[in-house]
Amino acid sequence: MIAVAILAMAFTAIPTAANPATRFESLNTYLTDRYDTAEGGYNLDGKGTSRIEATYSAALLWDVIGYLDARPPIVDLLKMANFTQKVQWDTGGETNERYGGFGSFIAGLVSVETTHKAISLWKIITAQSGIPGLDDVEINSTAALMFINRTQTTSGGFSNEVGGNADIVSTYLALEVIEILASETPWTLDSLLLNTTATITWIMNCREGDAYKLSPESTTAGVTPSAAALLSLSLLDALPVASVIQATKAWIMDRQDLDPDIIELTGGFEEGALTNDTNLLSTYYALKAMDLLNAIEEVNETVTQFVLNCQSSNGAWANAPGFEVGYIQFIANAMQCLTLLEENHLTVLLLEHPGTPSVPLIDWRLLFVVLFIIAAMIVGFVALRLD
Repeated sequence: MIAVAILAMAFTAIPTAANPATRFESLNTYLTDRYDTAEGGYNLDGKGTSRIEATYSAALLWDVIGYLDARPPIVDLLKMANFTQKVQWDTGGETNERYGGFGSFIAGLVSVETTHKAISLWKIITAQSGIPGLDDVEINSTAALMFINRTQTTSGGFSNEVGGNADIVSTYLALEVIEILASETPWTLDSLLLNTTATITWIMNCREGDAYKLSPESTTAGVTPSAAALLSLSLLDALPVASVIQATKAWIMDRQDLDPDIIELTGGFEEGALTNDTNLLSTYYALKAMDLLNAIEEVNETVTQFVLNCQSSNGAWANAPGFEVGYIQFIANAMQCLTLLEENHLTVLLLEHPGTPSVPLIDWRLLFVVLFIIAAMIVGFVALRLD
C-alpha cells in the first residue's frame, strides 16, 4: 500500500517545471488577456475599458512584426478605428479647451501625450488598406490642430495640457502631431505653427552645456530632454551647427551604462550624469536621437540585451530589469528600440523567455518511478539470494 501511495503521489503532483515559452509567446499571452473584443482596443490591466496608450502600444507591436498586413488582421481594425475616433473630444464647441484633443478613454481628460498616441495609432490603422468600412471612419484633424495650438504657451514651448507649464517633451510630441496631420494636407508644419521663432528660441533656452533640460527653469540636463530637443529642432529644420550637435551626441552617448553594478543593466542609458537610473525610457530616447543623427551603429551592441532584460515574467516590459510585473505601455518603447536595433524584429523575440521555467531533460516523476522500480528489483534480488 505504501508503494502504491508513493507512485500515485509521483504522477499527481504538480511538476516543478513547465514547457518554456518564447519571449513572443509570453508577450502574446499577456496581450490576449487585455484585448477588448467589444471596443476593439486594449485595456491596461486585463479589465476595464479600452485605453489609448494600451491600444497604441499593442497596435505598434502588431504593425512592426507585420501582423496587421494579414487579411483578416490579428485585431479588428475597424473597431479599433471607431474606438480611436470616439476618444476625440468633440463636444462643447471650439471654445472648450478640450475640444479636438484625444483622451485616454471615452470622455477622459485630454492632453498632448494622449493626443500624440491617438494620432500615432490612427496613422498605424489608416496605413492599412482593404479593410471594409475603414475609409468611412474619420477623425477631426482641424479640431486636433486647434487643441495642440492651444497648448502652446507664450514662451513658445508647449505644455501637456492647456494652461500648463511648457516642457520640451510635450513640445516634441506636439510638433510631431502637427507634422503628422500636416502631411495629409497642403499645409506645412511651419504654416500651422503659431510662432515658429518663439518655439525655436525656447528650445535653445533649454540648453545647458552640451545637453538640454526639460525647461529653461529646470536644474539638470537629461537624455530624454536632449533627445526631444534634437528631434524638435529637426522637425523645425533648425538643428544647430555640426559641432554643437556632435557635443550633444557625445553627451548622450556617455550616458550608456557599460560597467554597472548590476549586470542586467549593461547597455542601457541612464537619464543624467551619475544618476544611476538606467532605464528603458531613457534608452528609447537615446536611440531615437542616435537614429536621427545616423549614429545607431555607434551605440554599444549590449543595448539590445538590456532592452530584452526589461521584459518581465508576465510577458510585458517594465522600465528596468528585475521587475516581476511589466506594463502594456512600455511594450511600444521596447518594440521601437528593437526596430531601431534589429533588422528582423522577431529574431530576438523568438528566443526562450528566461522568465519561464525550462523543461527538464528527464521528467522527475518518471525518473522517480524508474528509480523506485530499480530499487524494488534490487531488494527482491537480494531477498532471493538470501533465501
